[in-house]
Amino acid sequence: MLALISETSRKKKAQQELKKNLKNALNRPSSHKIGFPGGNENRQIYAAGEGKLWVAFGESKSSGKKRYRNLFGVYGPDLPEQTSMVQINIPIDDNRRNVAGFFAEDKETGDIFLMHDGGVGGGRRGISKSAFLACSKHKLIEIAEGNGKIRIGIAVGKLRDPDLSGRIWAFVKSVQSFKDQVTNGIMKTPEFKRQVKDFDSYRKEFSGKKQGIRDGRFEYITYHGDIVQKLYDERHARRLQGEEVSNSKLIDLFVKKDGVISEVYEVKTGNDRQMLYTAIGQVLTHGHLSDSSCKRFIVLPEIKSVPDDIMCAIKRMNISLIQFKIRKGKVCILS
Repeated sequence: MLALISETSRKKKAQQELKKNLKNALNRPSSHKIGFPGGNENRQIYAAGEGKLWVAFGESKSSGKKRYRNLFGVYGPDLPEQTSMVQINIPIDDNRRNVAGFFAEDKETGDIFLMHDGGVGGGRRGISKSAFLACSKHKLIEIAEGNGKIRIGIAVGKLRDPDLSGRIWAFVKSVQSFKDQVTNGIMKTPEFKRQVKDFDSYRKEFSGKKQGIRDGRFEYITYHGDIVQKLYDERHARRLQGEEVSNSKLIDLFVKKDGVISEVYEVKTGNDRQMLYTAIGQVLTHGHLSDSSCKRFIVLPEIKSVPDDIMCAIKRMNISLIQFKIRKGKVCILS
């Protein structure tokens, strides 16, 4: 599993790598005002172009505690102020949880990830962490804190990924979509309130754990939400009368026919045995919430092979395999 980076020196190195990657990927900086609830400030902004990602860096101190500030938004070159859509700030000298961002390392590969705990409200009343996490399709990852505790968060992007700016842009767009839905009143709907309640129950499973379970190699982990979204888009486009396509924090994707679950999909970002055992158990468990006619699907990377004995078991249980591939940051579901 991923492990929290706690040493100040390693955080400094990770922050430098984050800045280097993004500065190389984006256009030369220009000075802009960035608006905040309490006012604005001038910053150097790196941007991918109009209507695309911008980023600004800095440091700040609050209550005597220093932190790296990483600000992201949607670039409007002619706007009097740029709006910070989301900040992924990193505590420098401690690991306090009231700051949403942190760095985590895959101990097997040495890869370092930029993480966010889902708190995107920015002080806006009523926008809770649970609300965003319930609304989004982001994969929640268990992070070992090194003191027997587990922290959960979203793997926004791998620092050495050539497409790091693309992964951050996908995260920014998901935050923007959520905030737009809040403005349009989604939080007042019974369905959304149910999703938040379900998520809060789901989160309790993490808080009681003393150690996490590794979720396989993290090669595709930051693309998990994109894969689920692509599955959703394709299945939603061919839904029949009486069908509803949705997801929850327990089920990556499911289809209901006249209110009864008729299809269950589980996405895995690797093909090691533990992940495959888990996937089989998940689709069987959630499929049985309906009846024996429920169709079950496991979604796996194209480049990996499934061991023969597990493949035989999958066929015996009438589970179908779907593969995906990622090319230039885009998810493609293979038929």
